[in-house]
Amino acid sequence: MAFFARLALALLASAGCAHRGTPTSLGDVLIRNRAATWGGNEPSAIRSLEYEIHIKEPKFELDGIYKVNKLGQMRIDLYSGGRRVYTEGFDGHRGWAVDAQGKASDESPTGSAALWHGTQFPGKIFDLDELPAHGHRLEGGGRESIGGVDYHVVKIVLSDGFETYRYLNPTTFLIERGRDFRAMHPALDAKASWLEIVWTDYRPVAGVMRSFGETVTDLATGQWKQSMTVKSIRVNPEFDPELFQRPRSKSPDRLAVVKALLAFTQ
Repeated sequence: MAFFARLALALLASAGCAHRGTPTSLGDVLIRNRAATWGGNEPSAIRSLEYEIHIKEPKFELDGIYKVNKLGQMRIDLYSGGRRVYTEGFDGHRGWAVDAQGKASDESPTGSAALWHGTQFPGKIFDLDELPAHGHRLEGGGRESIGGVDYHVVKIVLSDGFETYRYLNPTTFLIERGRDFRAMHPALDAKASWLEIVWTDYRPVAGVMRSFGETVTDLATGQWKQSMTVKSIRVNPEFDPELFQRPRSKSPDRLAVVKALLAFTQ
């Protein structure tokens, strides 16, 4: 029996009351989300992804290449005018950063956690119902009306205790919103606030629906923080494992790296 069919039967059995009408359980919502996102595809077929992105914030615009795999490793190289200005990575255990001059340093514990969280959040490389198999917990959050849409809410508790929420459109069952309490850029400012992320422009990529537009705002003030546009997505590129390891280079104190990051955000 195919993986999707086994999962559907298991979730339906545990939910008991799931049916073809309005979803009444977390299990039913997850099944609808899986069908909307993956269709008949198998998540196990996706091992790695590479995103070409454009990031815009109030003080700067950058291009980037984000690489991620299902081992929880990632790397993002940021460019301004075609020149690399900053790189961050997570090797599966700790985060690191490299400034424009090629000098490397370890990320702070908060920064490392933020990089890892990004590899685990649904929609990047994992789907919602894949998360429990990786040690994370899902909880039904009921319904919440935002902008006239009565969303299905799913609370995600990652294995390190970090909590985040996802809002699924009741018609498409795609994830349209997310909310979490965190710092936007931990290396620059550790102050956390409630952020709202809105995902738009879903398109099929190798048979999987993925968002090509993302906007982040401060939930309390409504202040726009960031917009990200996905230019392209490569499926299952072969990554050299060394890409995710901290480069062997001269390592300055962390303050030097923070100053380098500040240099292109001013």
